[in-house]
Amino acid sequence: MKKLRCPLTCPGLISGLILFSACGNPSGGDPAADSPAPRTLVDTTSVLLTDIRLEERFPATVFYPESNRLAAPITGYILRSPREIGEIVGAGQLLYTLETREHRAINADEELKRTDLAGMGILNVNAPAGGVVLTLEQRRGDFVSEGSTLCTIARSDRIGFRLSVPYEFNRYVTTGTGCTVELPDGVQFPARVAERLSTAVITSQTQTYLVKPLKPVALPEGLNVMIIIPTNGAERAAVLPKSAVLANETMDEFWVMQLINDSTAVKIPVTLGLTTGESVQIQTPAFSPGDRILFEGNYGLGDTALVKIKLRKE
Repeated sequence: MKKLRCPLTCPGLISGLILFSACGNPSGGDPAADSPAPRTLVDTTSVLLTDIRLEERFPATVFYPESNRLAAPITGYILRSPREIGEIVGAGQLLYTLETREHRAINADEELKRTDLAGMGILNVNAPAGGVVLTLEQRRGDFVSEGSTLCTIARSDRIGFRLSVPYEFNRYVTTGTGCTVELPDGVQFPARVAERLSTAVITSQTQTYLVKPLKPVALPEGLNVMIIIPTNGAERAAVLPKSAVLANETMDEFWVMQLINDSTAVKIPVTLGLTTGESVQIQTPAFSPGDRILFEGNYGLGDTALVKIKLRKE
């Protein structure tokens, strides 16, 4: 009986198989393992140490708690008067000039107006204090009786702002609280809450306060303004852009992706503080200004991710 030989033990066949295998994969390894791992294109920022101030804006109206009523000292005609309501006047400024009937009659006579009598019967009325003309009852050309009201002048050094604050914000507004008044044209100046008034608006459930400017200003009564009240703040807070902070679906866990070298980012859990505008305070951990935090391309990265830093144009 002839003995059969296994082909796999044939030296020529084994050599051919080895050669074929070597030609199919010259490196002799896994092709997938040789391709470079994909990297996410990212951009970085750093922690900024700055003061944070949170504030609320509430409507207010200009009003004058104190005003002066200007009365006609004589009966006669008005030769001069303020031009319009809202005009700002200074203490001692000439406001009205009155002419008596006798003066008008004397100056209508050609002979009498050349006598000393012609200079009699003219009386000037000056502003008792600086302020704003609130009402203008009598104008040039009118005839007035003695004691009648000519105008009302609100004292500019007694100007106030009637502030309405929703009741839930009362803890931020107390007597002495510093604030800022913003006019409709955007001009701002410092003020302070002077007192809490005993009135509240039932329909809107707001508490009323009196706000006084730190320096006298002249504004028309009834002007609508905004009062800016600080509600919270932090000094030298560590701040990052909102886009640098990631969160889970329930918004109870937060983290950032920090670069540990030029190609690797790791997940760092963080505790948030105050939020203002597009910035958020990082309470923990304590980052240094030199730490690089991803703020672009960070969404969806794992705990440890390979990244490529975006080149910035100079």
